[in-house]
Amino acid sequence: QRYVIATKTKLDMSSVTLPERLNDDYFRRKSLKKPKHGEGEIFDTKKEEYKVSAERKEDQVAVDKQLATVIRNNPDKKYLSAYLGAMFSLRNGMFPHQMVF
Repeated sequence: QRYVIATKTKLDMSSVTLPERLNDDYFRRKSLKKPKHGEGEIFDTKKEEYKVSAERKEDQVAVDKQLATVIRNNPDKKYLSAYLGAMFSLRNGMFPHQMVF
């Protein structure tokens, strides 16, 4: 999801099944707990870091496998996989609203 531009390419996603637990709450940003300062610990406290749960990793792998299968079954798989693997960038004189793919 670095730098992408939309294309007119359509993929048949009817064979892709998503886990039931994927809803709005699943994608909501998790609030990290702020550290409480004790006596003499004004600047020494560490902030809580976000860790990806095993459940999310499993969901990502399951969806990625299905999407890879859909891409492999596409007649333009050679070009589509090259496009998805390339990083998109603009140069001088290139306007994204005028590009057609």
